Amino acid sequence: MNIFGLHITLSWLLSLCIGMLGIGIMILVHELGHMVAAKACSITVDELRFGFGPAIFRWQKGETTYIVGAIPFGGSCRMVGQDDLRSAIEQKKKHIDLYEDGSMWSVSPLKRLLTYLAGPLSNMIFAFICYALLMSMPTIMPINEPRVALSNDYSALYNVESTAASEAGLVTGDTIVSINGQSVSSYEEMQLLLSEVKDSSSVSIETLRGSFTVHPKDGVFGFLPFREAVVGHVNADTPEKKAGLKAGDRIIKANGIEVTNMMDLLLAAKTSTTMVLEVLRDDKSVQISFECSSSVLNFTLVQSTQKVQGTSFLRALAVSAGECLRNFYQSVSSLISVLRGKADKGETLGGTFSASQSIGMLTTQGFSQSFNNGLRTMLFLLASVSISLAVANLLPIPALDGGLILLSFAEFVFRRTFNPKLYVALQTTGLVIIVLSLVLLTFF
Repeated sequence: MNIFGLHITLSWLLSLCIGMLGIGIMILVHELGHMVAAKACSITVDELRFGFGPAIFRWQKGETTYIVGAIPFGGSCRMVGQDDLRSAIEQKKKHIDLYEDGSMWSVSPLKRLLTYLAGPLSNMIFAFICYALLMSMPTIMPINEPRVALSNDYSALYNVESTAASEAGLVTGDTIVSINGQSVSSYEEMQLLLSEVKDSSSVSIETLRGSFTVHPKDGVFGFLPFREAVVGHVNADTPEKKAGLKAGDRIIKANGIEVTNMMDLLLAAKTSTTMVLEVLRDDKSVQISFECSSSVLNFTLVQSTQKVQGTSFLRALAVSAGECLRNFYQSVSSLISVLRGKADKGETLGGTFSASQSIGMLTTQGFSQSFNNGLRTMLFLLASVSISLAVANLLPIPALDGGLILLSFAEFVFRRTFNPKLYVALQTTGLVIIVLSLVLLTFF
């Protein structure tokens, strides 16, 4: 029995289930928006369903039946009115002028329009709440000592032969003490000070070895963080884990080359598909060998962190509103680019299956690092995909909210409903378009 393969399968299934549940929640939020608006507009909701497949929970409250399906993915909100449409067609009427109490046809076109609009709007509100929570949460930020590596020492990675720092006499491994007389305690603080320097200005940098005057080239100094190669976490179900690499291992050689910091390790991974590491474990040398495809290393190094408090609640609300509007605009722009043939549909749009995979995989990876990272990743992804769902539903396609909104607006302008057969034809056309689009986006 291939235990390694079984672990990969279980991990993939877990990620997929988490992703499908996330999308299911966003669809439920969408349908809840329709339900709340429908009831506010005096439209009776027959059924609200979360998930599909056999019902595992069912209860009645008022005129609405609530159902939880066995598969927690998708949902629906069924309103009274379909029988009225069917009856009008059977009686060969030109308009829908007979309807039961609580039917969607018993209210004005503007109330139907608001009911249809409430679905996408609820997704925007959901994204707004997710972003606000994200902004107000404390953040665990990485922090590195003010020790530097120079990018010109790793030309195979950065394609540079010389940098402003190297020309001034600094070398990989130097520890920065101050910038223009202002002391620094971390690499991040050092970078912040350097970012404020004008391109034409010279910078006085003091290190433990001495002082240097550096003239940045187009604002670039050529510094990289010098991180010691001590393993912090090894991803499950990977060649590294299978080969026996463990947290706490100090990497001293990679493919026979001495490793002083993270950049030496990345350089070795780029130049070979097989990685042979020599590590110190409990003061003993251990050799570990594994395949390194696509120059990707499936482990992280020990990283110091610091806790940064989130923004105030009111500030988080303001930032969240701006983030929602920005992402909404980007989603619309990306969609327009696809329709014009100026963008790859596979990169801009995502099928339901691939979207659920991404949510599940990234959220699972986040929680494997820490609860804070996992929760922040989940909130960000749910907000982003919820906005995409709102934009997709506003497309002017029959059977989608956007098409129904346009149809209700036309009814309002002409002060009447249209031929019942037209509604059926539009619904059928819209469903065909949606199914074909989902198939293309998911499998192609």
